[in-house]
Amino acid sequence: MALDKYMIGQRYGTALFDLATEQDTVSTVYADVAALQKIFAQTPAVGAALTNVTLSKSQKQAILANLKQGASASVQNLIQMVFDYGRMQEMPDILAAFMHQYDLANGIVRAEVTSAVALTEAQQESLATQLATRLGVKQVKIKNNIDKTIIGGAIVKANNLIIDGSVQKKLLEVRQLLLG
Repeated sequence: MALDKYMIGQRYGTALFDLATEQDTVSTVYADVAALQKIFAQTPAVGAALTNVTLSKSQKQAILANLKQGASASVQNLIQMVFDYGRMQEMPDILAAFMHQYDLANGIVRAEVTSAVALTEAQQESLATQLATRLGVKQVKIKNNIDKTIIGGAIVKANNLIIDGSVQKKLLEVRQLLLG
């Protein structure tokens, strides 16, 4: 049975987190994983390039050397192993799975907040504090998306919970009441 990208990401990401925990190198590995996530976000084709048969082995090794540069031994070994198994396109999923395990272990929840205008730092901090209390976690990290169609208010998605406090939703509810 073939594994999908999500399962591959979960297995490798969880294994890396468990290894880092066992070796007491979680903070170092976290920094390396965050740096790799930036690379894969800025250059999404890097995974495809490393699995592309038209590139020579020396070209691929040069790219791998750049990815491994300055990384901890655990992350260097992960990069090499994922490359050896031809799964570099799954690297973003692997990195995301590691970050998810890190967040779980540290009581961190990532929230996506959609609002009609950008939230100020003070608004984000206040919302993060309220969400942390409501969700029973230590910290909430907010990613603010702008969507002018919601008119006002905000839609919060965090921890399999959606809180829709948008003006657009309230108008739809009033409309439903009026139309029966």
